[in-house]
Amino acid sequence: MKELDEIMASDLADVDKLAQAFKTVMHFYAESGKQELELLRALGDKQKLVCTQVKLSTLEHANAVFKHCYLLVTGKKVWDE
Repeated sequence: MKELDEIMASDLADVDKLAQAFKTVMHFYAESGKQELELLRALGDKQKLVCTQVKLSTLEHANAVFKHCYLLVTGKKVWDE
């Protein structure tokens, strides 16, 4: 991903590079999952729809855990959504 290369080449502190890289990757997977949900709804595939909803919920939880850990380590919020 071009965005990850830009983050790694930036002058950010390593912990902030980690945060931005995590956010970028999570955003990619979340958007992909949302598109998949739309497709599965259109196809009427309820079993895969539920699996994808669980996957997206897991991603949201992982994001919340990361944000909390970042706050514990740095004393500041990583990003607001």
